Amino acid sequence: MENADLKNYPEHEQNKLSQLNTLLTEWYETAKSKTFINGLKADNLVFDGFYPYFTAQPVKILFIGRESLGISGTNYINLMHHLYKTEMRIGDKSLNQSQFHALMLRISYALNTNIPWEDVPDAMTIAQDFAESGGTSFAFMNLSKLSNESEDSYQADWPLIDSFTSAFKDEKTNFFNKQIEIIDPDIIITMNLESRLDLLGEITVIGYEPNAGYCSLRCSDREIPVMDLYHFSAVKSHKETFYDPVIRGLEVFSSTLTLNNQR
Repeated sequence: MENADLKNYPEHEQNKLSQLNTLLTEWYETAKSKTFINGLKADNLVFDGFYPYFTAQPVKILFIGRESLGISGTNYINLMHHLYKTEMRIGDKSLNQSQFHALMLRISYALNTNIPWEDVPDAMTIAQDFAESGGTSFAFMNLSKLSNESEDSYQADWPLIDSFTSAFKDEKTNFFNKQIEIIDPDIIITMNLESRLDLLGEITVIGYEPNAGYCSLRCSDREIPVMDLYHFSAVKSHKETFYDPVIRGLEVFSSTLTLNNQR
């Protein structure tokens, strides 16, 4: 397995990263005894976590997707850190054209600078000082640590995703919940996970609106706000479908939960 690269992180995040790498190593060792579909094994897992300077953000955001695409056996954070910072491309698309990544960058920037959506820079501009001191950063994890390697990668491979998650359902440790506990976000934004949210741990539903579901996740001694939105690859209005429901969610949670960072 490939761990996140320590050299990219400031000294004050080294301990958190080491804790996460220890957990992911345990997850990897546990996976060695598991059977996944398509003959996949522990060495195919794609681990994830948080980008450098995540802990310095006023609002620490954890995005949770479904599965990685075409990167079997790599470390998601190492690879995307390189693509964001050096290539500024994801495959054959620029960061601006790659809606999935552009939305994460722009929403993180908006929440951590508290400026109107219309004034948020494009993704390539944000990436210039992403994961640096004074720049934007966030955490990311996928529900499945198995990469979708099929040619039809625009459709989620739910049998593959469920093969991964079901393999760990009887484990004493909920690895998803433990990973979130170490990352310790202020809010979690999930991408259309719906009924699979309970894989993350104990979920309490707070309410719904047309573009979002609001709930909380019990994680150690905390209740963490969770907003389940459309998947970030959905062809929808960036502001009305994604950003506005997050802002409304913060208002919902301000009256129901004590956030680490009140806005």
